[in-house]
Amino acid sequence: MRSMNGVGVDSYQLGCGLEEIKEKIKDLDFTEEELDNHFTLSTDSIKFWIDKDQSNVTQISVFGEYTGKFLKKIGIGGTLSDLNDLGIKWVKEDYVYKLPEYPGVCFELEDIDDWNEIEAPIQFISIYCE
Repeated sequence: MRSMNGVGVDSYQLGCGLEEIKEKIKDLDFTEEELDNHFTLSTDSIKFWIDKDQSNVTQISVFGEYTGKFLKKIGIGGTLSDLNDLGIKWVKEDYVYKLPEYPGVCFELEDIDDWNEIEAPIQFISIYCE
């Protein structure tokens, strides 16, 4: 079962090195991009942010066809309503929804025309170093 928590996603962990991640995803089709302060490695359902100075993973996001679930309950396509039903508190900060009881975890919702925050599908789930 694929899963995620505030420390890692499947076998990928925050804090691991660039070369370690490349080794783990070497059999997957991935792209690498260099930005000002970090590198990104992207597969069809997971994206890694690697700090340039430290050369370690500082954020992992899942999207698309990723089937794992946060707390084994909330996955891609879930909703804030699902979080409410589970008694999980969330706060909106800019365009992301953070979970105060789970530092380092956030959600981004799908941008749709008839947007209802509570029922809009979760498009990205990210874990990050605080």
